Amino acid sequence: MRQPHQPPSAGRAVRLTSAAALLASYPLLFAAAFVPDGTAGRLPGVWLFTVVAIGSYLAELWARRVVPSLVNTLNWVQVGVQLRWVFRELALIVLLARALSPDAALVAFAGGLMVLHASRALYSALALYVTRSRVLPVATRNVDVTELRIPDAPPPWLIQTDVQKLLYIDVLPVAGGLVTALTTSFAWALASVAAAIAISAIPCLVVAVFAHRHRHLKDSAWVLSTVRRQVLAYQPEVVAFLSGSRDSIYQMNMWLSTLAQLRRPTMIILRDRYLVPLLARTSLPVVCVANQVDLMNFQLPSVRVTLFPANTAQNILQLRIPRVGHVFIGHGDSDKAASINPFTKAYDQVWVAGQAGRDRYLRAQVGVRDEDIVEVGRPQLTGIRTAGEGPVGRMFTVLYAPTWEGWTDERPAFKVMGLKIVQALLDYSPQIRVIYKPHPLTGNRDRSMLGVHEAIVALIERSNDRLRRAENWPAEAAAGEADRQSAAAELARIAARMAELARGGDAGAGGRASWLRPGQDEATLARDSKLAAVDDAEWLRLNEAWDAAYWRSQGWWQHQVITGSLPVLYECFNEADLLISDISSVVSDFLASGKPYVVTNPEGLGEDEYREKFPTAGAAYLLGPDCAGLPGILAQAAAPGEDPLAESRRELRRYLLGPDKPDALTRFSDAVEALAERVAGTADPDPGLGSAPLAAPLAQTVGVTPEA
Repeated sequence: MRQPHQPPSAGRAVRLTSAAALLASYPLLFAAAFVPDGTAGRLPGVWLFTVVAIGSYLAELWARRVVPSLVNTLNWVQVGVQLRWVFRELALIVLLARALSPDAALVAFAGGLMVLHASRALYSALALYVTRSRVLPVATRNVDVTELRIPDAPPPWLIQTDVQKLLYIDVLPVAGGLVTALTTSFAWALASVAAAIAISAIPCLVVAVFAHRHRHLKDSAWVLSTVRRQVLAYQPEVVAFLSGSRDSIYQMNMWLSTLAQLRRPTMIILRDRYLVPLLARTSLPVVCVANQVDLMNFQLPSVRVTLFPANTAQNILQLRIPRVGHVFIGHGDSDKAASINPFTKAYDQVWVAGQAGRDRYLRAQVGVRDEDIVEVGRPQLTGIRTAGEGPVGRMFTVLYAPTWEGWTDERPAFKVMGLKIVQALLDYSPQIRVIYKPHPLTGNRDRSMLGVHEAIVALIERSNDRLRRAENWPAEAAAGEADRQSAAAELARIAARMAELARGGDAGAGGRASWLRPGQDEATLARDSKLAAVDDAEWLRLNEAWDAAYWRSQGWWQHQVITGSLPVLYECFNEADLLISDISSVVSDFLASGKPYVVTNPEGLGEDEYREKFPTAGAAYLLGPDCAGLPGILAQAAAPGEDPLAESRRELRRYLLGPDKPDALTRFSDAVEALAERVAGTADPDPGLGSAPLAAPLAQTVGVTPEA
């Protein structure tokens, strides 16, 4: 995965020199201040002090760049940057006291230095006050927070790294003090420290103005009650709840379109505030209450149904709420252990795509009862194109979309086979194009997986380089270069328009999932996200145009590595003729396309045993750990007409994803309606909302019987 940019590493000699200079400069300052008196009333130490003082400033600047670990260690042992500045100034006072007879002027100079330090502290305190005031107790999107009167944020340069900004003002009193030591005139020292105080007062006054504008936001109870009042006015009846890492936001993003089409007022509650700006564009109200107690008190009595796309410990904060139907909807059906997590029995209902999901829970015997399971399909798969609907005449395209290592100790297929698979694909034929899209959590638990990923990326890049340098470079590819550049320009225009509609999202690099501009904070996002409704039809058109322009801009002849949030996995499905993946929800979802797919068999199990253990592989080509069978699989899948497993895939699709009619969105929406009506009609509901009296009406609504 792409790593953040790191500055070039300094050489060992440079690091040691910088560290020595920083550590030695401050003791040397005191040593210079105590150098014995010279002749004619002058101190030889003045000149030494001047040189060391200049060196100490330079060492501070350079050490932060080349030996940041040393600077962090000094901070940890309470010898932070401010204290080091005080050391320098105290050494100067010692020098002046030895050079001159102490008098009122020296006291005034010392007092001025203390005032300068006080102004620094005041500036930092005000900057911190403003920064914390803008971290509201509740982060929102699409909620009218006009009543909060959120002011504009201060410019970043004013409040970021606030401690550093005023430190170097002490160049003035240090310089003035040295001139005083040389000339015996205290006017220089007093004038310089007065100038430093005057200069430091300016940013203090500016930040104080911003602090005054933000004072009302420090009333957390008022902010919470104001936001809650607005949400109550919306009268939400359905809530989707998510907690997790930054990488887990896809688990909610995949449901946004479906949630927006429900018949009842729906909102999203996030547990982690860093997820709020990462959530993709939606018109639904979004709320994130950071404090656990505040969230527990953020009561919404109109809610009838809560949907959970992930199993996390924080879900308990919603599960504890009575008179609400709690439903686990997951973020994909698969044969992985995550799809039969025993925690799932905590919910009133478990909604699965098809009969396969029901059977999976019944086989696992993890406490989820058959009457608590409802088959609702996979509404997200509506836009997946089937075989024959894709572009005509382009290269046969293979999508390799491995899953991540998960939380179990099983050996991941990606680690065993990933590099072999990509090498075999690239060696098979120059008429095969590879799209590689790893799971966003790859390497999250096992860092060695990143090494496999990086090796695959390097392999694909080398293959593309060889392809471009080859003598038999396709003439169509060369002719298509102009179209590729035109598409890149079109992509930029579309991204700009999407960013405008998203009110600041970075639509170029993943803009459908990023809402914060550089320098923007969540308070600004909360204030500005409640704007005039965007034309949803235009947004959908732009999404489709973005996807089309993206693929054209990449060149149909080049292998692709897709590690960002865009294009989404389902768009990669539409571009592919064949999928290679591991046991995961990717396999189940790809079946909606009807195209051939390959499932990895890293342990080399027998085919019958493997298909029995993992039903989603029932219509797959199985690939053993040596990948020797891949050329034969490619030959069958790429041959004209239907491949031998086409009919098996159609049957398995019905088993995994449910019937085509009624469509999945209708079944999902009907399930929400049935549960909401049942909860609303229960005066004193028992804890088991998913028990038989409720399950039967639900099953009838969505066209599935508990006995199915």
